[in-house]
Amino acid sequence: MKKLYITGVKDGGEGVYSLVADDGEFMASHFCSHAGYARWDLERGKPDRQKEWKARFGEYRVLMLGEDEITEEKLWELNKKWYEGNAKEVLL
Repeated sequence: MKKLYITGVKDGGEGVYSLVADDGEFMASHFCSHAGYARWDLERGKPDRQKEWKARFGEYRVLMLGEDEITEEKLWELNKKWYEGNAKEVLL
């Protein structure tokens, strides 16, 4: 099952939160007033995104960073590798 991770402000307060896939692909970002709203703002309140991601990934799961074993450092390492391998497609 594909995992999409919410990462953002360390103290859970106001700021930019991002949704990054388990392969490092950046999926979305949103300025949220609190971490508690990030899941809604990035995925649950976005039926168009849910439909697109369901078509792309089949079943997927949205997790706050820290809900499983992946670390923030590992996630951003994967993100860097994803962009190195896909930069041409992303920039076009």
